Amino acid sequence: MSIANLLQTLGIQTVPPVPPVYSCEGTENTHEKQPSTTRTPCTPGKDRGAENNAKRASPDAVLLEVARQLRASPASLWAMMDDDDIEATANGEYTPAYLLAYFRLKQETGELPADNTPEPARHSESCPGHVELMRAWKPTHDALINHLMACNDCYAPRARYCTTGAELRRAYIESYQNAPKPE
Repeated sequence: MSIANLLQTLGIQTVPPVPPVYSCEGTENTHEKQPSTTRTPCTPGKDRGAENNAKRASPDAVLLEVARQLRASPASLWAMMDDDDIEATANGEYTPAYLLAYFRLKQETGELPADNTPEPARHSESCPGHVELMRAWKPTHDALINHLMACNDCYAPRARYCTTGAELRRAYIESYQNAPKPE
């Protein structure tokens, strides 16, 4: 049984999909009626009609989005759909909003259980190793850079430092070398 048939048996009013319009409409003020064309100047032999550009939506992507909104398992949504429902989803006959309404109805009746698996917890007190390493040398690095930018006597490309700059550089190198290495 398809989703549309099930909704009709439950008495829920469904709106049939509106077929797309393929005709070109122009202004009616022209003196001569010119035939409309779907050919472009850059590709004169290729039509841009719907039959050439029929795009199929991926049912996987649609069901994944619906499952995310419902906090349900995509596998359980797949299990509730027939082959004709999947085909209709791929063709765009069943919109994500339509599927969302259908599966919400299934959740309310208890046929579709909510996915209550918790997301994996992250430990907030543990930091990655590179963050711990950076915390060790970053303050001395910032102090050295700030001094080099402000001091006219220091010129790092030539390894020329004033007394304060040399002390800051030594402190930075020591803090970097003595920092705890990540495991």
